[in-house]
Amino acid sequence: MNGHPEKPEMNGHATSNGRVPSSKDDEKKPNVLQRIANKIIWFFETGFEKIGIFVSTHPWKTILISVIITGLFCIGAGVNFTETNDNSVIWVPADSDFLAHKRYVESAYPSTTRFFYLIFVSSNVMSAAVIKEIYNAYDAIMNINSGSTNFSSICLMSGGNCLVTSVLELWSYDNGTISGLSDATIQTAVNNETTSPMYKSPWEATKVLGERYPISGSTISSAKAAIMTFYINTPDDKSIAEAWEQLALDRAEQGFDKNIKTYYFATRSRSDEAGDTIRKDVNLLSVGYLLVIIYLFIVFGRLNCVEQRVGLSLAGIIVIGMSLGFSFGLSSAAGWEYGPLHSILPFLLLGIGVDDMFVVVGSYQSLSHHELSLPLTQRMGKLLRHAGVSILVTSVTDILAFGIGATTTLPALKSFCIFSCLGILGLFSLSITFFLACFTLDIQRTEQGRNACICCYKHKPDYKPNKCSQRNNFNIFLRKYYSKLILKLPVKIVVVVISVGLLGLNIWGFVNLKQDYNDNWFFPSDSYAYEFNEMKDKYFPGGGAIGGVYCKNIDYHGSRSRFELLNTTLSSNQYITNGSVDSWFKSYTDWLDGSPAAASGKTTNNYPNSENDFADLLYTFVTTEVTGKRHARYIKFLNSTGTLDIGTTNIPYQHISFDTAADEIVAMDSVVDLVKGIFSESECFPYARFYLQWQTNKVIKNELFRNLGLAAACVFVVTLVLIANLWTSLLVFSCVIMTLVDVAGIMHLWGLSINIVSCINLVIAIGLAVDYSAHIGHCFMTFVGDRNERVKATLVEMGNPVFSGGFSTFLAFILLAASKSYIFTTFFQIFFLVVIFGLFHGLVYLPVLLSWIGPSAYSTADRRYKGDDVDLDNNKSSSLQGHDNLAMKSTNEK
Repeated sequence: MNGHPEKPEMNGHATSNGRVPSSKDDEKKPNVLQRIANKIIWFFETGFEKIGIFVSTHPWKTILISVIITGLFCIGAGVNFTETNDNSVIWVPADSDFLAHKRYVESAYPSTTRFFYLIFVSSNVMSAAVIKEIYNAYDAIMNINSGSTNFSSICLMSGGNCLVTSVLELWSYDNGTISGLSDATIQTAVNNETTSPMYKSPWEATKVLGERYPISGSTISSAKAAIMTFYINTPDDKSIAEAWEQLALDRAEQGFDKNIKTYYFATRSRSDEAGDTIRKDVNLLSVGYLLVIIYLFIVFGRLNCVEQRVGLSLAGIIVIGMSLGFSFGLSSAAGWEYGPLHSILPFLLLGIGVDDMFVVVGSYQSLSHHELSLPLTQRMGKLLRHAGVSILVTSVTDILAFGIGATTTLPALKSFCIFSCLGILGLFSLSITFFLACFTLDIQRTEQGRNACICCYKHKPDYKPNKCSQRNNFNIFLRKYYSKLILKLPVKIVVVVISVGLLGLNIWGFVNLKQDYNDNWFFPSDSYAYEFNEMKDKYFPGGGAIGGVYCKNIDYHGSRSRFELLNTTLSSNQYITNGSVDSWFKSYTDWLDGSPAAASGKTTNNYPNSENDFADLLYTFVTTEVTGKRHARYIKFLNSTGTLDIGTTNIPYQHISFDTAADEIVAMDSVVDLVKGIFSESECFPYARFYLQWQTNKVIKNELFRNLGLAAACVFVVTLVLIANLWTSLLVFSCVIMTLVDVAGIMHLWGLSINIVSCINLVIAIGLAVDYSAHIGHCFMTFVGDRNERVKATLVEMGNPVFSGGFSTFLAFILLAASKSYIFTTFFQIFFLVVIFGLFHGLVYLPVLLSWIGPSAYSTADRRYKGDDVDLDNNKSSSLQGHDNLAMKSTNEK
């Protein structure tokens, strides 16, 4: 054999019972489709064989060229790498109207206010002792200094005082007064005061006291929680405020009184805690990679001085690192931004890359004795002839699956999928070049008897590895026990029953999978921010999302009937809190109905005569009238002298509280449709900060099913083209679909929901799920013999690489079970399911199907199962050859 495909003694086409025909007269002539499939397989197998020969002939040149090319691509990351954590942009569809609305509202109504919160929890925060401790906490925060900055220099002023809302307002934060309070005087003040003595603004106990008793009735006798809010004004440099907030957080972390539980939060907490979560879990990533390196070291080689393959294990990890560099460099050069979800990319490439490497090493271990007698370059050609197509199938399907995901409208998902596509492309290219070259050098080292760790040291010719290291117990288990057990009829029946039962149960779970989202999920579950939000939701739920109807470029004077209709329909909307609609237009027209002196000569029937009169009277109303001043912040005039022009106006409202994301979406759509039914979008639009999140929730379910459907279709087409057999492709495809359904069904049972994080993980799941089944399906087609023999040969050759690939993926992310990050814990749960169900369908369910209804082998197939009676464990020819000779033989062998 010269390294090129040889004509086998039998073409591998099976009769209806799955056995090889006894003579050429019995053979069935292949049809047109089979001839096309045979040409495709011949093309790929021959091409990969030539690549294997070339790489193994020039290993050092291949390594050098691979490093140089990867290094050039990595330059892109250094030159143009950008990172974004703006959740209001990366999670919202790029074509969403709410993004444009957000930009407009932020420009028209810029927010310069920041906050620092304290929540105090005790058996009764209305007792005199607790009130005094709350004052001590207030005093401690007020006395914090950041350089020359203290709270008084950055606070938002109200009535000549720094605005701090709490129950202590009732005594104007006066230490002397508070020290003399009794339980009775506190209770009297809480129940009788309706106006803040300090700020002269309305005061409500319900806003600052939580879980009040008695629950019914007007008299409050006690409360379990109190909230204090510090208002910070940052018109210019927010860094000053952020520095003060950090000092306040540090002081709150120390605690104030051991008898009072204190929870705290600041404006900066959201970005601080979310970022810290990802950074903390980088350590888990590092340990996960270390576990995989150790596992590669154990699986790739043998525990003796020569066959350890330490260098090859490190080369495998280097391939993954180079693929990451290739992905980051090329993506950054193209202008794609790195986001928070990209932190799971190393896990993804590790899982796929290690799987490819196991296939490469496993294919060498499965070469027949005849193939192992060939020169090394031809051996590596034979290796890649078998492994190349298998890796190509999984890589192309993975790339297309992520390519479909990259067509999404969600910027974060689009960017992640593009990074992933390029990373997988890098993995494939480097696996058949850089890694194969390193494998070639490692085989040369073992054949020369050089030490695995100190390559310059050459062992004596009479060196013999220890007997224990020559046994591959897992391969022995597959050949002697598992491959026989799985083919017993009762076992086959049990496997099918279990598979169908799981599918039925998980279809129910999939159908009932809910769509939900909670902002607090993205804080670590042990963080102060998470605890604060939990307490705030418990004691101070505060109603639903606050929004507003913003108007611009509109004839306000001529739109009276439309604004009146807006007020009426918005106020009566079932998703809007009663009394929360605060229409400046209604207050203005109500004032005009009172025939104020200012309107004299400017109105007819108590309504302005012209647009100019409308603007002049509105300006008077919001600047001089007590009722109008309340609306002043909602109305922006383009000028304050001469002919007045009204720019932007806002009519605020508040939603009721909702239990699910689905309810939020319905409410948002209801308000949007209501406003669109009265005004054109260029005139007025509704907007709330939470609408950005709700819009993402609205599209994510459709995006998920769309991406999964298209990706699944691409997986089938690619496996059909590259495996080149319709029936095998259908069986592999069924395994992928069943894995996805099983994963989604268990997600429901585990309480997970459809959201942006689970959506991305399910798209990733397609890429991993196809790996476990495609390798088995393709390998089955490369063996001749009856179906049971071919299944045994497939399990012996590909069972170890597939299992090792799945187990190494599991090792990489198992430590994420201890993560406090929602992103990483969800990642762990979904990937755990993908590995379990993927391996089950690839190594259990699919072999059973193939043993019953598997198609004929490729016409180029030239290997068959040697038999169960071969003593491989004491096979002397395998010594120092780096292979296990897994009971395979070429049809050319006698």
